[in-house]
Amino acid sequence: MTQSIHQGASVAVQPHFDLAHTVAEDEIDAQQHVHNLRYLQWTLWAAGRHTESIGWDAKAALDRGLGWVVREHSIQYRGAALAGDQIIVRTWVHDLQRFASRRKSVICRPADQKVLAKVETRWVFVDLRQHKALAIPDLAKQNLVLCPEPPPLPWEELG
Repeated sequence: MTQSIHQGASVAVQPHFDLAHTVAEDEIDAQQHVHNLRYLQWTLWAAGRHTESIGWDAKAALDRGLGWVVREHSIQYRGAALAGDQIIVRTWVHDLQRFASRRKSVICRPADQKVLAKVETRWVFVDLRQHKALAIPDLAKQNLVLCPEPPPLPWEELG
């Protein structure tokens, strides 16, 4: 019997996912802006919540020794976030290959329509017990919607 690594039967799927976040005081570094590693952390949170929202059950996958691991990150910083800022991390799956997927994210501050960072992450599907890349199974791809072109920024959707 095969265990499902998806929750529920059907899920409303959107091409992108937004994570809203308010910058906390403890995210501020000695230079009085958000520490660089926080931007990365926010994109990881957004990726996790996005896949959860489309039915991926990370715990069930882990129980089977399967999961996604980061192969590569690229971050282009374009502005500083400050304590109290309301930011949005917009993330989407840009493409899929046999063993990997590329996810892109934009971290922005809608209050002044500022893009703070652009992030690209290459994720590889792996057998965590044997530490080896696996072809991405159909089950892991079934609810993913590819978004090869960047979605509009949050303030561009209004109107």
